[in-house]
Amino acid sequence: MTQLGRLVAWVLAGFYSLVPNYAVAIVLLGLVFMILVIPLTLKSTRSMLAMQKLQPQMKQLQQQFKNDRVALNQALTDLYKKEGVSPFGSCLPTLIPLPLFYVLFNVIEGLGHKRAGCSAPASCAEPWYVNHNTKMYHALVQTAPPGEGAQMHAFGINLATTPWDAVTQHLGAAQAFGSLLLLVIMIAANYYQQVQISNLNPMVRQSQQANPQMRMMRLFPIVFGLISIRFPSALILYYAVSSLFRVGQQWMMYRFDPKVKALVAIDERDLEVAEVQLEQSERKGGKPAAPGGQQPKRPAGAPAKPALEAGPNHGNLALNGQAGSKQPNGARPQRGERPQGERPPPRQGESRTAGARQAGRYQSAGGSQRSRSRRRRGR
Repeated sequence: MTQLGRLVAWVLAGFYSLVPNYAVAIVLLGLVFMILVIPLTLKSTRSMLAMQKLQPQMKQLQQQFKNDRVALNQALTDLYKKEGVSPFGSCLPTLIPLPLFYVLFNVIEGLGHKRAGCSAPASCAEPWYVNHNTKMYHALVQTAPPGEGAQMHAFGINLATTPWDAVTQHLGAAQAFGSLLLLVIMIAANYYQQVQISNLNPMVRQSQQANPQMRMMRLFPIVFGLISIRFPSALILYYAVSSLFRVGQQWMMYRFDPKVKALVAIDERDLEVAEVQLEQSERKGGKPAAPGGQQPKRPAGAPAKPALEAGPNHGNLALNGQAGSKQPNGARPQRGERPQGERPPPRQGESRTAGARQAGRYQSAGGSQRSRSRRRRGR
């Protein structure tokens, strides 16, 4: 790790010799690193989109080998080889900056190192990692306050100080405002990067809509910003520059890279097909039932449907929810006589359903049927 620290300090010293400003040197360091990892970032983005395309096949394999873990892993490995996809490729952009992040943190701490047993009025600055013959080393030693370590002043901010110390130790309004401004820029850039991914990638957008827990990932930049409040401002500046670069890089990839555009188009077509299939299934299934198991209300003015209630010997037939009544005193109807309220059987060639449609006709003639029944009883 010491060799990596010396390499990063050597690059910083080289940029400082071109532009004698610590902030500019850190910005150039971040840009150079992000440019170097562009091929890996592009490859990982393509791998992530290809993995999303394989999600249906992966779910089928999981269902097929849900009781055999070894067979499932082998099937997934064969699928990755067949499609030329690496499941770890999408993790590279996240993992690669971490070593440099840690190395740069140690370098910033080492540049502000103070000689042991030293006190004012002597100069106590003893920067680590950087070559003593470089312009940056002499600037760090010469600008260090008596009895303290080296400081990295740029645009009125000491980049070696954390935002927490700038606020709690009352180091001045300019120092506190500048440190907190860098922190806000870093949080905003990281948050916008999360939003940009969901807007450009249809699969990520669908996952966030279907799974509310995925939406919590947008809060990660805020949590990371709260943790970073104790990091040196130089490190926050580097991370903010890297985040802004990734925002522009993602926009360029999704807009101009042909492979990324093709994979995104496939995802959009798959989503459209899934939506069409969902609509068709809903149409076949009919309208959803009313809540509480109740029947849906009938529109005003619509004719009532006849309800048939079968009793013994197909008697007691009800029309429009009115049950057929029995003869008084439990007497059976006379031969050739129908119980009150019961419609005659359908004629030959006419279905019972078609006969039920004529219920209104029989009901309207109910009065005449009752009068004929009275005449027969009188005879």
